[in-house]
Amino acid sequence: MKHILKNYLRIMSIELDDLREDIKFLIGECKLKRDEDKITNYVYLENIALYNNELHALDAFEKIIARTEAGEFGTLEELIDFLKKEFVEKARTSGYARVIHLLVDRKIQKVAKYICQ
Repeated sequence: MKHILKNYLRIMSIELDDLREDIKFLIGECKLKRDEDKITNYVYLENIALYNNELHALDAFEKIIARTEAGEFGTLEELIDFLKKEFVEKARTSGYARVIHLLVDRKIQKVAKYICQ
């Protein structure tokens, strides 16, 4: 089981990197839209603030994953519950946007489904 949990944590890190790249892509698209006058500077700044908030939240979740020891958990469900609880608390105390909960939860479920196959 410990091997499965270690793999879960590794794959979660990879999925977070993928999500981080998606957000960076959105930042680039937002800049392009501003440069083409398709959005106002106000909308641009609001979007960039949200994207940066999401990136900070992903960094925080990555730190949670890095300090998590797979051997402390008996099942994948226990590990997932721990990660969710830790992230929700960190997000609450840090003021991260609600949308990041949804994005991270989708990644958590995706990796769990992959590991359980």
